[in-house]
Amino acid sequence: TPQEEHAINGPKLLRKKRTTVAEKNTCQLYIQTDHLFFKYYGTREAVIAQISSHVKAIDTIYQTTDFSGIRNISFMVKRIRINTTADEKDPTNPFRFPNIGVEKFLELNSEQNHDDYCLAYVFTDRDFDDGVLGLAWVGAPSGSSGGICEKSKLYSDGKKKSLNTGIITVQNYGSHVPPKVSHITFAHEVGHNFGSPHDSGTECTPGESKNLGQKENGNYIMYARATSGDKLNNNKFSLCKSGQPICGNGMVEQGEECDCGYSDQCKDECCYDANQPEGKKCKLKPGKQCSPSQGPCCTAQCAFKSKTEKCRDDSDCAKEGICNGITALCPASDPKPNFTDCNRHTQVCINGQCAGSICEKHGLEECTCASSDGKDDKELCHVCCMKKMEPSTCASTGSVQWNKYFLGRTITLQPGSPCNDFRGYCDVFMRCRLVDADGPLARLKKAIFSPELYENIAEWIV
Repeated sequence: TPQEEHAINGPKLLRKKRTTVAEKNTCQLYIQTDHLFFKYYGTREAVIAQISSHVKAIDTIYQTTDFSGIRNISFMVKRIRINTTADEKDPTNPFRFPNIGVEKFLELNSEQNHDDYCLAYVFTDRDFDDGVLGLAWVGAPSGSSGGICEKSKLYSDGKKKSLNTGIITVQNYGSHVPPKVSHITFAHEVGHNFGSPHDSGTECTPGESKNLGQKENGNYIMYARATSGDKLNNNKFSLCKSGQPICGNGMVEQGEECDCGYSDQCKDECCYDANQPEGKKCKLKPGKQCSPSQGPCCTAQCAFKSKTEKCRDDSDCAKEGICNGITALCPASDPKPNFTDCNRHTQVCINGQCAGSICEKHGLEECTCASSDGKDDKELCHVCCMKKMEPSTCASTGSVQWNKYFLGRTITLQPGSPCNDFRGYCDVFMRCRLVDADGPLARLKKAIFSPELYENIAEWIV
């Protein structure tokens, strides 16, 4: 049968996106989360909110991008599986082990059959080696393996695998990455699934430019190494290279009153599950005020929580969220004052977001201390500032030059931050570790494909 055929080609480098039929431009996703992701976010509702924000982010990016005439690519979650801490000891849970390398983690996802989905991703909270935030198989022309909608096949290692897969982690060198960085990582990995290679060349990597005007806009989504997520180009594809709500995906979408998943997942007494008849499924049960699937301000007894109950912890830049007693959604938090220190004193709050640099507090601009500019290796993971539009004044916060502002105190970047002109990430010892953009899949391919096929396999990370 077609599913049992041996794969004779690996995923090939493709410099155009995989073509799709115009009427079928919605990519339906299967999203799994492991127990470590659940442990970090604490509740099913918080996990679903994270998945929703990631999918909405890439949906916005891809819908507004023209891929060589292919437009309006959208993403929808078809099904979610949340592995909670209770699944940590489940022998059927492939992601239960605490110490799994990034290539093995992707392989575990790929060993499942994902024929029913366009793409299948696993989200985790693991600190993978070498600053890896994501990993995915790259798409290739019809007839070779890897990428969107790729069906399960038997490979030369004797195992069936689905290579329409990827993985994302929210942790890097001991710290959790900002949501905007994680969203861009997801968009990047999905870009590989669609066949996008890494950006290369001066035109497509403006963040490496010596021209200050080009450099300040940053690199594009498919840049091979690090990203800060706050530059103009960071959430765009470089030039180098519509769906209906789905009841049962666990996310409340337009036309749904609630969504607690399918019957084998729904533990909600307030909402009809997705296995119920049309007109009933994803509707509130009679007499129920709300459903926990709608948001954290609904009790398990299907009533709105009181005005005094906390629904969101405070953050560096926003006060805690408090339920308002009239909706299941957690209201927006009040922002803390602008220029409040955040992100371990390396940035400042702007309108409730940790978006500005600590340099801005003193009328300066943040810059990158890079080895190419003669900076000492020890300074590559320092927060560095310069006078506005004067890159020649770029110096560490601990330098004599900025002593009047920082009193000789060296402010270091947070572990996991981009460093040395986005060539690497800072580790916990404040060393700038260069990103190996070719490592993990190079190791994984050796376990899956026969030696004569090595040259036909593309590997991409982060």
